[in-house]
Amino acid sequence: MNLNLSETRLSTTELLNSKPVVNRLYAPDTSSVTPNTDAGPYLPGVMTQKGIVTDTRPRAYGSFGIPFTSTRVQDGDQSASGVTLANLLSTSFPYRTIGKLTFSAGYCSASLIRRSVLVTAAHCIQGFGSGNSTYSDYQFVPGHYGAIGATAKQNAPYGIWNWTAFVRPASWANGTDTGSGAARNNDLAVIALAKNTDNQFIGDITGYLGYGWNNCSFVSSPKTGNLQTAAVSTFGYPYLLDSGAIMQRTDGPTYTTVVGGAWQLWQGSDLTSGSSGGPWIVNFKSRDPVREGDAVAGIASKLAVIGVTSWGTSDPNAAKDNYSSQFRQNAQYPNANYGGYGAGNIASLLNTLCNKRASGGGTYASQGYCD
Repeated sequence: MNLNLSETRLSTTELLNSKPVVNRLYAPDTSSVTPNTDAGPYLPGVMTQKGIVTDTRPRAYGSFGIPFTSTRVQDGDQSASGVTLANLLSTSFPYRTIGKLTFSAGYCSASLIRRSVLVTAAHCIQGFGSGNSTYSDYQFVPGHYGAIGATAKQNAPYGIWNWTAFVRPASWANGTDTGSGAARNNDLAVIALAKNTDNQFIGDITGYLGYGWNNCSFVSSPKTGNLQTAAVSTFGYPYLLDSGAIMQRTDGPTYTTVVGGAWQLWQGSDLTSGSSGGPWIVNFKSRDPVREGDAVAGIASKLAVIGVTSWGTSDPNAAKDNYSSQFRQNAQYPNANYGGYGAGNIASLLNTLCNKRASGGGTYASQGYCD
């Protein structure tokens, strides 16, 4: 590290008490500002450690046209720091509420939205229209990190959790769900996880996420072309990225749409097979900052799962987009309140699961699974 020793060194107190510099020019009126539609005449570029790269646009938004950024959920450079610390990020909250869901047919992704309840995709429970024929042997591994050389502790940092009950939409099971092909109103399901051998709930160890419905945090504005848009982070274990061994994250604008009559969320993404059931999260964050002076939070944003990966391209070299059934009221789940769990499909499934009879007497709700 190079230090200019001829200058007085800043003390810790001075550093902590230093004041921000403010641009003294007045802020123009932005009430009529709209985005550009013209990219401009100049070629974009970026300076990297290896030099200038001018072909940046495919890296920014793929061949699909909606901007997104994908990355490993990994702390630092694995080759430099080794696997000892490489899973530090995936074992921090809220990442550790997300994990790999294995079962008789293979694996999907899932996330914890109640004290001991997962949400995933209905197609991870059974094939569409397959009635009472479902997969079996569900196990959830939160914060899984399985890169080459990873330890057993990194593979399952919080253990492996067995399922005890699940609920999927009846319209998925009987093949009547609104939509066409893979695009359906209700490709989601909830799974209750049994306690571990120490009689602990998984959520008491990892924490758990909130969930939202009816497109919470989406906004329509002239500044975004009057499209229903939200900033969404999606997660999962796609097999074509790191062989499904490392959690992946995609960030980008997400839109509401209708495909084949089904209410869908739509995002640019390169998370392919294996990310099914992984959460779509608005307001993804770990901790809120302490606001100083005149800064106020207004209506504080809430981290919430608003969908799970349902379908998209299976070819990583084709147009890169993913879709999710919207957590919302729809033809199959029209009510605004299901047992105090909220509105629409996600709330109805939770209400049904939490009122199931649990081993030992009472319901899953009365035993604390659904707190």
